[in-house]
Amino acid sequence: MKKGDVFYVHNLGQTLAYKVDQIKVIKPTQVDQLKIVKGKDLCTWIPYNPKAEAKAKERIRNRLFWIIIAILLPVLAIIIFIWHKKRKKKKAKADKEKEQE
Repeated sequence: MKKGDVFYVHNLGQTLAYKVDQIKVIKPTQVDQLKIVKGKDLCTWIPYNPKAEAKAKERIRNRLFWIIIAILLPVLAIIIFIWHKKRKKKKAKADKEKEQE
């Protein structure tokens, strides 16, 4: 993986997209590098490398990529547009019936 790559985590019926924002080589004793960062939704994973078992390990940190919002916004806009058009049509029909009375 390289910086900017996107990967997906499937958990409890939800799919989250994360974008790699940092790749670092750390020693097994550097557990402080794995702390939770308040206010950030991060996913950190350490690829398995049997040759470097007791040596430094590569740590890949990823930020939640808001692909879900990018997909939902246009869909929501289309739904609102269709709803508004139907509402307008219904109102015009009601006004026409009212005029005929």
